[in-house]
Amino acid sequence: MFLLLVVVIEIEARSLTSIEAIPRGCEWQMQPVENNESREEPVLSCKIRTINSADSLLGNLSQSQIDRVTVLRLECSDVLFFESSLETGNKHGFLSSLRWLKELKLEFCKIRNIPSGVLTQLRQLRRFSLRSHNSDWSSMTLELHPESFRGMGELRSLDLGDNNIWSTPADLFCPLYSLTHLNLTLNKLQDLSALGFSDWGNGPLAPGRACVSGLEILDLSHNDIIALPDNGLSGLRSLEELHLEDNAVSTLGDRALVGLTSLHTLNLSSNCLVALPPELFQSSRDLRHLYLHNNSLSVLAPGLLEGLDQLTVLDLSRNELSSRWVNRDTFSGLVRLVVLNLAHNQLTRIDANVFHDLYTLQILNLEHNNVDFIADSAFAELKNLHALTLTHNHITRIEAYHFSGMYALNQLLLDSNKIEYIHPQTFENVTNLQDLGLNGNNLGGVPVGIGKLRFLKTLDLGKNHIEIVTNSSFEGLDSLYGLRLVDNHIVNISRDAFSTLPSLQVLNLASNKIKYVEQSAFASNPTLKAIRLDANELSDISGVFTNLQSLVWLNVSSNNLLWFDFSHLPSSLEWLDMHDNEITELGNYYDVRSTLKIKMLDVSFNLITEVHENCVPNSVETLFLNNNRITSVHPNTFFKKFNLEKVVLYGNDIKYLDLAALSLDTVREDKDLPQFYIGGNPFYCDCRMEWLLRINHLSNLRQYPQVLDLDTVTCELAHSRGAPPQALLSLKPSQFLCPYETHCFALCHCCDFDACDCEMTCPTNCTCYHDHTWSSNVVDCSNAGYTTVPEKIPMDATEIYLDGNNLGELGSHVFIGKKKLEVLFLNNSNVKAVHNRTFNGVKSLKVLHMENNNLEELRGFEFDQLEKLNELYLDHNRISYVSNQTFKKMHKLEVLKLDENKIIDFVPHWEVSGVAPRVTLDGNKWSCDCSSLGRLEIWIRETGGDPARLFCEDREDSVADVISRCDNKDNAIATSVIQREVLNNPLLGGSYVPLLAATLVAVIVFCLLAAVAFVFRQDVRLWAHSKYGIRIFQDAATAHDNKDERDRLYDCYMVYSHKDEELAARIIAPELEQLGHTLCLHNRLDLIMYFFTHTNVNGPEFISTRTDLSNFTELIVS
Repeated sequence: MFLLLVVVIEIEARSLTSIEAIPRGCEWQMQPVENNESREEPVLSCKIRTINSADSLLGNLSQSQIDRVTVLRLECSDVLFFESSLETGNKHGFLSSLRWLKELKLEFCKIRNIPSGVLTQLRQLRRFSLRSHNSDWSSMTLELHPESFRGMGELRSLDLGDNNIWSTPADLFCPLYSLTHLNLTLNKLQDLSALGFSDWGNGPLAPGRACVSGLEILDLSHNDIIALPDNGLSGLRSLEELHLEDNAVSTLGDRALVGLTSLHTLNLSSNCLVALPPELFQSSRDLRHLYLHNNSLSVLAPGLLEGLDQLTVLDLSRNELSSRWVNRDTFSGLVRLVVLNLAHNQLTRIDANVFHDLYTLQILNLEHNNVDFIADSAFAELKNLHALTLTHNHITRIEAYHFSGMYALNQLLLDSNKIEYIHPQTFENVTNLQDLGLNGNNLGGVPVGIGKLRFLKTLDLGKNHIEIVTNSSFEGLDSLYGLRLVDNHIVNISRDAFSTLPSLQVLNLASNKIKYVEQSAFASNPTLKAIRLDANELSDISGVFTNLQSLVWLNVSSNNLLWFDFSHLPSSLEWLDMHDNEITELGNYYDVRSTLKIKMLDVSFNLITEVHENCVPNSVETLFLNNNRITSVHPNTFFKKFNLEKVVLYGNDIKYLDLAALSLDTVREDKDLPQFYIGGNPFYCDCRMEWLLRINHLSNLRQYPQVLDLDTVTCELAHSRGAPPQALLSLKPSQFLCPYETHCFALCHCCDFDACDCEMTCPTNCTCYHDHTWSSNVVDCSNAGYTTVPEKIPMDATEIYLDGNNLGELGSHVFIGKKKLEVLFLNNSNVKAVHNRTFNGVKSLKVLHMENNNLEELRGFEFDQLEKLNELYLDHNRISYVSNQTFKKMHKLEVLKLDENKIIDFVPHWEVSGVAPRVTLDGNKWSCDCSSLGRLEIWIRETGGDPARLFCEDREDSVADVISRCDNKDNAIATSVIQREVLNNPLLGGSYVPLLAATLVAVIVFCLLAAVAFVFRQDVRLWAHSKYGIRIFQDAATAHDNKDERDRLYDCYMVYSHKDEELAARIIAPELEQLGHTLCLHNRLDLIMYFFTHTNVNGPEFISTRTDLSNFTELIVS
């Protein structure tokens, strides 16, 4: 026996190993064996592109694996439209090898037709399902061959649902003589008789031939069938279930169900039926479930349901039946009926004998009718009725005998009527009632006779006009655990108001007008677990719930609560909702944080101003603090909150949030980090808030939460310059700034002396800012009234704002030493000229704003030092001339704005050497002659500009219009016209000889004057310089250098020794001064003595300053 067991285990292990080795895209699953759910069988499930790729996929299986495949499911791709096909005669196809296959399921395979005998090889096939979902593609329909299922005599279940089938061939299902289940749902079938299920032929003397006579279940739902003809299904004598719901059936033949002697379930719901033939069910006496809901039935023929003594479920809801056709004969003989649904009809009254034969009925639904009259003892015969629903009718009174004899009734729903009066003896005959619904009526108080319902468990008296509740209102309801009094007019809850309800667990008093709940009002209800007091007018709840040690759920939201303390709550409470009140503080006078069990706390929409550790229970999991007036969240507020999962802080007034405010105890690796929401707060993002950018990158520490709404957080920057709040995620760490007046780094040792470069002092009338690492240093002197650039701007400044001042000319070296400067604003400062050394020493500058000034020309040397400049703004000036050298050295320039100036001619030399710079020239008035516009047109085409936004100097035409006209002119015609105009000029008399003579004389005179000037050039130069200060007759290089350096204080700085004083001061200096040069003379000995007497003067720096202020330096050595 032991050896046999070992062999079995080994065989099963080998089988499992072979099953696990499967092709890619496939998996083995297990499903219960049909008719034996205690056993399971393996199912091979594969996802493929089309059915044609199954051959190669399953070709990788070994023969032993193929023999084990008894159930195969193939799911084709439904992402795109891929058409599949089933091929016949393929001896090497995947179907030919699956000889033991019992079930085949094809999903989403777009198949147009099933060929003849395509499945003949699958002799063992029992279940076949093909759902192509062709309805997703309206042009795809499944066509069937008359012999599509030839050779499938063992098939028992066939599912062809959702294939967009419009019709079937005659005798299609005849080869399926073992078929018991046929599903044709979700197709486009219209003619039921074409399916071949009738054996009527030409009558009793010439019967026809019916196929699949053993069929038990037929599903034709969700098609377009419009009629059930006589004898259309007469051949299906074994049929038990017929589904025809969701069609368009409007006509039923008198003999439509002839032959269906075994029919148990008939579903004709959601059709277009208006009436039913009187003898429709004569052949189907064994019917048990009949569904006729959602039609347009207004008439029930007398005797229609006669003889259906096996019927247990009848659904006639959502029709148009009136009380005229629902009478004492309608349900006569339905002695086994258990469920009757007459909801959503037009019944107006319930007469005495309507239900007289329905003594087995358990569920009766009459909701959504127009019932306003109930006869006495109308339900007296319903001895076994368990549930009666009369909601949404027009009942106004409940009399004593309306429910007489209904001893088994458990549920009575009378909601949404107009009941004003209930007789005190009404409930004497329904003492076993457990659920009573009287919501939405006109009751002025608790019904008097309700105390007789000693087994009642739930009572709904909501939406009535009840004003007073006393301790005698519910006397006798010892078993009641759920009481709903929502939306009444109750004002006060007195002491022991519910003392007669010892089993009460759920109490709903929401949406009343309760202003006061007396202390110990619920003291007699120790089993209370949930209380709703929301949407009332309470201002104080202290001492009301203290003794309810079983209370778990409490809602006191939307009241007028002014204060709150956790000590007034029972320790058992887990869910507390106090949103929409006027609470200013979460009190915890006795510090009961550790004893509370609150998991969900909602105090949103209150007036809370601060949150600290003492006001948050340690047990909390979800905390809503949104839409308060919170300005401060103290450090460690959420520390020791080990169960914390979610905190909502959005919509408050928090401007500053310390990182320690969000610190947590170390969260276990197997637990998700808490989720915080902080958007909608007016955060002031200075250098202390820079951590907010990185908060979600601290998850590896497991000590900080995940902030899930950072994308909605906006910040007001410390240096915003009037800009609106910006999105947090669009900011850089360098934008989180704090103001400072003075600052001295720890490694700086000269802060006690003047002219200390590492000391940072903010200039007068300016504001200065730094980030948390001091890598960003912003100096803002906007609109400070300066006429010159301030001298004490910190050397480490990265951004300088001097806009809105009156600077005039920018002298040389005004920004020298600012080696970290990247952004400079000089706009709106009346800048008229820029010297050649203005930007000396600021080689890191990337953005320069000089728009809205009074610059008139760019001579070419202004920006020579700005090789790293990315953006240059010169728009809205008066620039009329731009040198071809101006932008030559800007290799990284990306943005150049020259809009709204006075430029009239395009110069190709403007083309900067940056990579694809974006240049704008809008608003200039161009000289619109065709020769210059040709170059401009080429440049516009290369840079993607818009010529329609450029206008001409002397007219209103746009450059685009003039370019178009220039392009349309014929060059040859234009040339001849010009020639004719010159030759026909009256001054020339039709000849050009005088013009040539005059030109030759002018050239000779010019040459003579030039020769004389060259011979006497030295005298002419001295005369011009002494008379007008102009230097002429210099070579181009010298002239350019002099032009660049003309703003130096001295032409020459001369240093000499005592021995050379005669040579320097008496010979060289007078001669140079006579030539118009300015000199600075320094005796070397005088310099040494000066340095000794002035110890605070740096000698090399002093000499270096003098050399920078001179064009040349001359050192006389002897």
